Amino acid sequence: MEMDRKAGMKTWIFPLCLLLSAVFLLICTKSSPLYPLNDWVDTNIYFTIGKGMMRGYVPYVDLYDQKGPVAFLLYGLASLVSDTSFFGVYLLEILAFSGFLFASYRTISLYTKRAAWALPVLAFCVLGSMSFSHGGSLEELMAPLLAFSLYDTIRYFKTAYPKPASYGMVARNAAFAGVLLFGKFTLLAFYIAWMGVIAVSLLAARQWKRAVGASLLFLCVMFATGIPWLIYFGANGALEEFFHYYFYQNMFGYSYLEDPVWLNMIVAVVKGVGAFFYRNPQISLPILLGFGWILTRKREAVRLVEKINLVLLFGLLALGIYMGGQGYRYYGLALTPFLALGFIPILQFVDSNMKQPRNNRIRPMLYAGIAVLSLGAAFLTTSNRYLLLYPYEETPQARFASIMRERKTEPEISLFCFAFPDGGFYLAADVIPAYRYFATSNVGLPEIGREQARYLQERSAEFIITRNRGETQEGYRLLDTQVFWSEGYDDEYRLFQRAN
Repeated sequence: MEMDRKAGMKTWIFPLCLLLSAVFLLICTKSSPLYPLNDWVDTNIYFTIGKGMMRGYVPYVDLYDQKGPVAFLLYGLASLVSDTSFFGVYLLEILAFSGFLFASYRTISLYTKRAAWALPVLAFCVLGSMSFSHGGSLEELMAPLLAFSLYDTIRYFKTAYPKPASYGMVARNAAFAGVLLFGKFTLLAFYIAWMGVIAVSLLAARQWKRAVGASLLFLCVMFATGIPWLIYFGANGALEEFFHYYFYQNMFGYSYLEDPVWLNMIVAVVKGVGAFFYRNPQISLPILLGFGWILTRKREAVRLVEKINLVLLFGLLALGIYMGGQGYRYYGLALTPFLALGFIPILQFVDSNMKQPRNNRIRPMLYAGIAVLSLGAAFLTTSNRYLLLYPYEETPQARFASIMRERKTEPEISLFCFAFPDGGFYLAADVIPAYRYFATSNVGLPEIGREQARYLQERSAEFIITRNRGETQEGYRLLDTQVFWSEGYDDEYRLFQRAN
């Protein structure tokens, strides 16, 4: 505990995390000012609905998507910084990744004094990975909460158990769980293990009252985080839509598994984790090294309960991520808090075999060298580099927005993107769509296609945009066609204007 306390007293650590995050994300996320736009459909859906929230639109009622309201709120706050660019999202990513790095530093500091040396390499491992595609995923933004909770549970079992877990720690992590409950509730599997292991361990240590009290406190605080959402949706007459589209549809309308479900679920989890590890060796190798080191330590160094705790945390989190049968590459970012474990044996080896430079001037230079090499490695490996410094004016989003401003016959641009997810065209045109189903969704609701066809038939939008559809829309004339490469293939976008 003494080592971690001293580590926490270094006031320069969090500013260092901020600096590393800002520089690495400048290169690696499409939300960065060095990129023309973030064209990822998920982030644009978040932004469109979040921006709408800040202007009085109600998620699920006025603008539909199945994702959690926390995502819309975060992006809505980012839109207050800039509602025509992703600069606010870039700042949001900096804060989130700084928290992730700081929590990882605290975890590593439980075992070694050299934890700060891991930070730039950690930044490369995550931000330079294939799974850090586009930038701005909810998994990325939630990773610091998981990382802090991982630190709390490791510290408790390493330094305090079998003493009672503090109510403050339990309440703090219950609040984190509450954020995930209304952000992406599948990640709550991590907290089932987190609180479950603590409760069972307290029972084993005959701390009956604390086990029950801590469990009840955890549940109360976690569910209490939903009170503001109940008030918000209740005040807007949208409670039914909120529960139906967020909870019900995500639980029963998003699974891609066939019978036998339980067997296929296990196969899906194994395949999902395996694919994530294969695609991202700079993440998988440290995680495997960390678990190998932890699990092979003697009981005097790492107790059995600590090993069981880490295995269950990782296993249940992986189950929550991949149990639905989908394995999008960014899903695995939620597993990156376990990266910290892999740096512990490496830095302990350095502690044992290398002396620190006596000259205090050498250490900053050596650290800067490691940071520059890590940044260079992230630049070479990031899957987003193809769009770095690409001229904004040459993107379909910018070209179409310019044409619409020139050709519009109404005071404001009215736009509908037909039969494809939000690709950033609403953002480029600075439009809050007037359509509940303004974009397609991974949840195949029949009303989406039906309502979108109605929007098109009514010709209420002066402009429509299609993706990879060759036909000319009835009642509209073609204005422009643009081809843009994304996620491994070319997309053809077509802009139409309503015919008089």
